[in-house]
Amino acid sequence: MKKTLKLMAVSTLVPALIAGCSSGSGNSSGSKNDGEQGSVRKVKLSIMLPLAGRFKDQFDGYLKQFAAKELAEKNIEVSYNLELPSDENLLPTRLASGDAPDIYSFNFATKGADFVKGGYAADLSNEPFVAKLTDSMREASKIDGKIYGVPMESFSWSYLYNKDIFEANNVTPPQTLSELKALAEKLKGNNVTPFVLAYKDSFVAGWPFFLSMQSIVNTKLPTWWDDMTTDKASFKDLKDNGLFDVVDVINANGNSNALELSAEDGIADFANGKAAMFVTGPWYSDSILKVNPNFNLGLGALPINDDPQSTKVVIAITTTLTAYPDGPNKDVALDFLNYILDDQDSSAFFESLKFNKVATNQTIKSFPWDEDAQNIVDAGQGFLGLTLPVAADQDKDKLAQAYYAKSISQDQYVDSVNKTWKKSVGAGK
Repeated sequence: MKKTLKLMAVSTLVPALIAGCSSGSGNSSGSKNDGEQGSVRKVKLSIMLPLAGRFKDQFDGYLKQFAAKELAEKNIEVSYNLELPSDENLLPTRLASGDAPDIYSFNFATKGADFVKGGYAADLSNEPFVAKLTDSMREASKIDGKIYGVPMESFSWSYLYNKDIFEANNVTPPQTLSELKALAEKLKGNNVTPFVLAYKDSFVAGWPFFLSMQSIVNTKLPTWWDDMTTDKASFKDLKDNGLFDVVDVINANGNSNALELSAEDGIADFANGKAAMFVTGPWYSDSILKVNPNFNLGLGALPINDDPQSTKVVIAITTTLTAYPDGPNKDVALDFLNYILDDQDSSAFFESLKFNKVATNQTIKSFPWDEDAQNIVDAGQGFLGLTLPVAADQDKDKLAQAYYAKSISQDQYVDSVNKTWKKSVGAGK
């Protein structure tokens, strides 16, 4: 999953926005109306959107719409300085130096907790936009029960499947591990390979483990992640709750040359119909359709046991916008954050960015696989993925290759990742 989170955090990263104000109360809500008769108030917002260069035109356009709205409704003339640095490390440097932008974007999945802990993100829990978020997005966007940003870029993932192969073989996405085993046997009986295995790239080999551990923690061991930091838990807890069960089913029902196929090879084989399923996410949808424009792509939730309530997709929120809590233009910044989910203008803005729906007031045309994922999430079968320590994430992936090759046992896998994790967080000393 290491590569996954990088993709979430780097390849699909940031948009950011603006609104600000120089005088008046820096703590006033975005819903406060300053548009009274009198002189025009001039505000210049400082906005930083790391890695968002490809979104410049879209944000410039939306900022101009916001400026016109702010002037008409509140008599505030908004200008802005929009920075789109290619180095994401510039933002934390700015925040730590006291030269914080009024508005900035960050990757919620990998950086959210750090920015909140540092006191760099405003508590937006009572802002009007929060009520517009879908229930699942509102819950997934919370840190310690509060909302600190407007979620913009998000997706859900587990595994992709070939809808035409499923239909031709009269099978549907399984809801339990037993159903997955039966589906695999039926496909093999019809000379169809159930899974593409492209384990030459270690991150692909690690994805089944990532999904299994995340689902176990979400449904059975809710305190496990925190307990690992305080040395109250271990990877053996995951093994005892079936960590390897779905991994073994996947590994036993794929191509025999898994360690020879890269992710790119796997995409090509999957797109060309050589297997029915691929444990990966929608970030590969463009690549699949480039190989086969007529591919009928679906997205399902991977079962990890025989409890259908454990069959879920992982929600990943990346690009998120927030306001600096002590910024001089905070009231206008909050106006802009609320405008991101404006009833009239938000849908067109998100479509121009090719982002998925996050709010109930949005009408965005989604790709079929995104609709599959949204239906699963709307049914309550989605949860926010948690981030592993980098060293443990890397170890998890490399050992996944060794486990597939049968060069290490389950206990060896568990012991190694456990030690790496504890060393990374300083537990067990």
